[in-house]
Amino acid sequence: MYPNFKNISEENKAALKARIAESIAYNQKIVKRKRLRTISWSMAAIFCICLGIAVVFEQQQKVVSPLEKFANTGSTKSDAFEKEREVKLVLSGQQVITIPDSTTIVYNATGDKINLKNKQIDQKNGTELQFNTVLVPYGKRAHLSLSDGTLVWLNSGSRLVYPTVFTAETREVFLEGEAIFDVAHNKEKPFFVKAANDYSVQVLGTLFDVSCYVNDNKISTALLRGKVRVTQTKKSLLGNTFLQKDILPGMIAVLDKKANKLTTISQDVTSLFSWRNGYYEFAKQPLPDVLEKLTRYYNISFEIKNNTHQNETYSGAFNLSEDIDKVIMTLETTTGLNFDYDVKTKRITIH
Repeated sequence: MYPNFKNISEENKAALKARIAESIAYNQKIVKRKRLRTISWSMAAIFCICLGIAVVFEQQQKVVSPLEKFANTGSTKSDAFEKEREVKLVLSGQQVITIPDSTTIVYNATGDKINLKNKQIDQKNGTELQFNTVLVPYGKRAHLSLSDGTLVWLNSGSRLVYPTVFTAETREVFLEGEAIFDVAHNKEKPFFVKAANDYSVQVLGTLFDVSCYVNDNKISTALLRGKVRVTQTKKSLLGNTFLQKDILPGMIAVLDKKANKLTTISQDVTSLFSWRNGYYEFAKQPLPDVLEKLTRYYNISFEIKNNTHQNETYSGAFNLSEDIDKVIMTLETTTGLNFDYDVKTKRITIH
């Protein structure tokens, strides 16, 4: 039988309203708790997923070869030797040896002996990998023969880090600057040139040039003989992505570091290898490209005030044994422009 609300006293009405309000409040509290519990579970799940991704990403970040770790954290970074005037060989024990001009650094097959003209250096190979470094200041070049027979020519302002002997499944070296490699063929042990920006060049046996100066916006690889694969690895929370190109003789792979774009072009690359023979050869090159090479080698800077001839191309050659004054005279004769050289600031203004 339903209650007669007309006969309910005011006191009972108040008590009934209180019970109803209490019941509504209780139900709202339960709903709120369920919502909070659902949100908490969701947040916990998201946190676990993010944590998992972060762990995977961190593990990916930690996958660094001993060579790259040494090159990135060692005490032989090139900025410490910028004021040096001679080529330096830094042994694994941090002993620094000055290399005379026109001296080839030659390793024997076991990597424990180094020949420098009439001088021989003995270094013990321990159970752990040992890395040596060659540092080339501005205005100098270097030549070495690695323990596997690979020949390397290092250009001005460059650094090469390499193991005294290749004992791993792959042969790896680290380059900062510019070098020409004539790689000894060994299909069982691929050869890799590592550089900054997770850039690498893989070869089996070939002749190529890599230019990867730290302050340059681009990294380039030019192939004269054989075949190489150029790879740039980009790391992210979702995993690694790869920019990859295979190039054949007469091709150049160019990585734009800012745009993160890898492209290839075909042209006569012979002139790009001329510096290993002691001269720079230019074949139909724009003036800024010519000046860029000279800037790197002589550690000077150019400022072009006259843009009239900036887009014209030039051909010729410079002997790298000549001083900058003779180079300037050659440039003035070739371009018809005036070059003002400030010795103190090492800056050349072109009018």
